[in-house]
Amino acid sequence: MTRTFSNREVLIVGLLAFIGLVLLPCLNALVPPDSAWHVSSFKLSLYGKYLTYAVLAIGVNLLWGYTGLLSLGQCIFFALGGYALGMYLMLLIGKLGQYRADLPDFMVFLEFATKYSETGGLPRHWIPFNSLAFTLAAVVLVPAIVAYIFGFLAFRSRIKGVYFSILSQALTYAACLMFFRNDFTFGGNNGLTDFKYILGTPVLTASEIKDPPAFAAKLRDAPDEVSKFLAGQFSAGAKEQLAAYSGGAVPPALQSNIVFNINFIMSTQPLFETNRFATVTLPPDVATLTGETLRDAPMLQFNRQLLDAAYTAEIVPKAFAGYVVNSPATKRALYFCSALLLLLTYLFCRWLTSTKFGLIQRAIRDSENRVLFSGYATANFKLFVFVTAAIISGLGGALFVPQVGIINPSEMSPEKSLEAVVWVAVGGRGSMLGPIIGAVGINSLKSYATHAFAEQWPYILGGLFIFVTVFMPKGIIGLPSQFKEMKRRWDRRNENSATPAALNGGDGK
Repeated sequence: MTRTFSNREVLIVGLLAFIGLVLLPCLNALVPPDSAWHVSSFKLSLYGKYLTYAVLAIGVNLLWGYTGLLSLGQCIFFALGGYALGMYLMLLIGKLGQYRADLPDFMVFLEFATKYSETGGLPRHWIPFNSLAFTLAAVVLVPAIVAYIFGFLAFRSRIKGVYFSILSQALTYAACLMFFRNDFTFGGNNGLTDFKYILGTPVLTASEIKDPPAFAAKLRDAPDEVSKFLAGQFSAGAKEQLAAYSGGAVPPALQSNIVFNINFIMSTQPLFETNRFATVTLPPDVATLTGETLRDAPMLQFNRQLLDAAYTAEIVPKAFAGYVVNSPATKRALYFCSALLLLLTYLFCRWLTSTKFGLIQRAIRDSENRVLFSGYATANFKLFVFVTAAIISGLGGALFVPQVGIINPSEMSPEKSLEAVVWVAVGGRGSMLGPIIGAVGINSLKSYATHAFAEQWPYILGGLFIFVTVFMPKGIIGLPSQFKEMKRRWDRRNENSATPAALNGGDGK
């Protein structure tokens, strides 16, 4: 049995994994910011974005480089995975949006509360995305289902070659037009943005009030400075309901108003003042934050910790209140997940292409008719690869969104998919490291060129693609073998040119 990985490959991948998974996060977390070796959180997020693009490039290469399927619509799956996680992140914003409403800002602006009054303004297909488990499943299943339907229809109809490329581009163009529409409920042209938390939120929910009567009575009677302050900030309607409360079971309308008003207060202003919390015992980790000026998401998180400390008997403490998306620790964790996803994707695709399945893949790429005559159902093989590449792209898109901070229809536009093809071509299709080199290298160049040569960047990209196609058919990864071949031809030419001279010398002429 042949080995799947050579010693040289293990060494290269191991070194790159050490740099990406260990060295860069340590340079961000452990090295002082004033050091020349420090990697800022901004740069780490930028590198994380490049790595998610590299995951996308591996998916494109699995299709084009190993199966011969040039898909010009692969970014639709990248964007679908991003939208799935983006919907979950939007629902965690709470009242930290510009409109201080429970709905995302674009839903308030477009008057979704009127259009979807039966669900409180939230479209029905958004509701399941309150669940993290459903969201993670959607990141995988939505791209897979779309790819399966499209691939089944295309491959069963024996569409291949340039016609498959055109059809895949038409699919992503149609999807892009749909997502640009405001009434498609995904944010239209602006998309989804302004994320605050991930994996949880510090807002108060009705289920977290373990003794509603005691909590309502405390707010009504205001026996302490915290309760007095909170009740004084309530809306006029909530104050009337609270004053009319005479004990016993708390009416649902009052409980809903209490939760709404407290969340609004925590989202809009700091709760802590020395005199207000003089009689409250704060945990050490909370007390250390009292001297800091916090805003936005960190402020809400701190306010929730203060609320838990002030109402230990009435509210269930929220031990885990999620992570702030823009905090350095969260950015570091998201980068690490991107690097780990890239490594796992590389190992999986490297293993897959080295099995018997991989041999059939390459045989389909080189001559599909011969594979058909051998008795293999090539449509099933191509469909499996197409769905697998879609899942890989969707996972990359999901990690792209929180690091970049936005997902909009431009991420699934046809030109984005064309760019991904250029990454693979420049890096070297038909190899595993080539697409990674191409994606990271070109996007690094793009980050520089779009600032230094903003108007000329499209020409640079186009010229690079033409140059690689004409002079580097195997891409960057194929340069060593290309140089060896050139040297071999040069040596052979010198030998041929030297032979007649030698013969002439032997004749004595």
